[in-house]
Amino acid sequence: MPRTWPKAAKIYWDPYDDLPVIQPRQDEIDLYYVLRLTEPGDAKIARPGDLARLRETVINEFGSDKLYKALFEDRVVLFNKVPHWDLMWEVASSGNVWGQLYFNPFIDSWRFRLSYHGAYEVLDRGLVDHVKVDSKYFYTNMAVNSPSTSQRSIVVLDYKGRIRGIAERVDGRFIITKTFYDQRPPVETSRKPSSIQDVVKKNIDGLMALEEKSIRHLLRVHGKYSYKPVVSYSGGKDSLVSLHLAVKAFGSVDVLFNDTGIELPETLNNVEEVSGKYGLNLVTASAGNMFWSAVETFGPPGKDYRWCCKIIKLVPIAKTSRVKWPNGALNIVGQRAYESLDRAKSPVLWRNKWVPHLVSTTPIQDWSQLSIWLYIYANNLPYNKLYDRGFDRLGCYLCPSSYLAEFKDVSTHYPCLWGRWIEVLNRWRSRLNQPEEWVKYGLWRWLTPASAKKRISKRLPGYVIDWRREYVSRLLSSQARLAPLKVEREGGSARILFNDVVIDEESQQVFSENTRMLASKIWREGGTIFIETKNTRIRVAGNTMFVEPFTRDENVEDLADILKVIYRTRSCVKCASCILWCPLNIIKMTTRGPLPRTPCPSCKLCIDTCPLADQLVEKVVIPLILDNPKAFKRASRRHSDHILELFSKLYKLPRGGKEASSGLG
Repeated sequence: MPRTWPKAAKIYWDPYDDLPVIQPRQDEIDLYYVLRLTEPGDAKIARPGDLARLRETVINEFGSDKLYKALFEDRVVLFNKVPHWDLMWEVASSGNVWGQLYFNPFIDSWRFRLSYHGAYEVLDRGLVDHVKVDSKYFYTNMAVNSPSTSQRSIVVLDYKGRIRGIAERVDGRFIITKTFYDQRPPVETSRKPSSIQDVVKKNIDGLMALEEKSIRHLLRVHGKYSYKPVVSYSGGKDSLVSLHLAVKAFGSVDVLFNDTGIELPETLNNVEEVSGKYGLNLVTASAGNMFWSAVETFGPPGKDYRWCCKIIKLVPIAKTSRVKWPNGALNIVGQRAYESLDRAKSPVLWRNKWVPHLVSTTPIQDWSQLSIWLYIYANNLPYNKLYDRGFDRLGCYLCPSSYLAEFKDVSTHYPCLWGRWIEVLNRWRSRLNQPEEWVKYGLWRWLTPASAKKRISKRLPGYVIDWRREYVSRLLSSQARLAPLKVEREGGSARILFNDVVIDEESQQVFSENTRMLASKIWREGGTIFIETKNTRIRVAGNTMFVEPFTRDENVEDLADILKVIYRTRSCVKCASCILWCPLNIIKMTTRGPLPRTPCPSCKLCIDTCPLADQLVEKVVIPLILDNPKAFKRASRRHSDHILELFSKLYKLPRGGKEASSGLG
């Protein structure tokens, strides 16, 4: 079933002033067009770096900048991100989407493709070559003959002169890459020259309405809690607006910055600049060198394997905030509904299992990106200058959620920083026996055989996704060096064969104490360790685990808990999240991982807030045993709601109305 956006941004267009409008007055709404954008329609105002890239690409595509001048020069241009192989923007001005600017990773180049309206607009002006094709049918990958030698894209017409598609030069010939059916002509506007200042002036009433609503929200939420207001500032545009709104609402707030250790220099400078300009107390939660050490245990992070968010974001924030605001805080963040489907469904008030003492809220949930930028311009806010250079997504510069186009920008502007990451990727590529394409086309960005990974791999001759082999290699190459190689099921029980002794002599004390912490019985007879829970019996002998029965969800979860203890004793990354959240403060760190002392309440919070257990075991080890790469999504697994309820009970966290758990757990 396709995933649809629960809500979409709506941008209106004033045809007389030729300007976008975010919130028209009711008596004016019939005078405006609605700009037809792909959902969620979260368009941004193109920055100087965006426009420079657009102009350069148009020149490469059509042989001159005449088309750029006709459609975009001296006008406010909007970029709207849409699904594609990699990064693609719908490019709009004067109330119409004129085309798509997109990055093609297979030719390592930016391209510009005209839309129907774009082709309609420039065809009569002679700004683009065209070819007439005597055919009733037009389809993608259809070859057409054209004498054009100066352009990489041409417009395809039928025998009646109607626009039927766009053809692009591929291997010396033109291939139709986009087809059109009969459509309406572009909307007409005055085509007046316009500037960002004109747009701000046009939208000042709408911005004031958004500001007033957001401040009311902050004051209302603060009234439910006695917490200190703290703004999580990342150096990005959204958190900048949230910070400004919070200062307007409360006068003074603390600023919390998470230095992940993989931020770009301009972001670090901007954090200092902003906190200094507002005269606010800056609190930094630093991960230090944690990412570069942890990657040797976890392997490269992925969109579906976000161990990095726990290790270098959530755990440092939890440590710092527990010291700075031990009784809790109101955490104000810059989160918007149009950023992702998960955030579109997110409540405006929540707790996160990794930082449960913080109540988080966002004052800009319903703000569009256009509103954000107009508010920044209207208030002359000190935004991160990376945006002017064409960067769209700030934060960790090697984030697996990034596009290859964004990685290309990082490698161009910061070759030393990017080079360090490439060295790590190549080291893991060798360990996982992957080809060079694994790095070149960013296939490392997915752990599971995700659909996006499959789409790219289909374009690579000979590339085969073998997730089981890759998972085993990842475990054998990590500091754990322990992987389940074979699972045999018989008579309702399971026999799991590993590559090595599961529990060595040096680990047995730590393993035993942690197993007792799970409210399990444990004893040893000869060379065999016996573990017994309410539902399951487990034997560990050498490199083999025996589980009986292995027929119900309870048996799977008992095994999962024991596996988490085993891997923690072999490859703990010493993040100390378990020590931080133990309600009795009875855990100490050893060379073999955390060691709980008695009495232990068996709450399992130390396991449920362990990044190694939450990511490496849940997403690599257990999928191998259950033969399902998506096993971490099983319904029987303890999820955030359960964990937060336990936190609330043990720590007596106050409730203030409609709270929900965060989807980041």
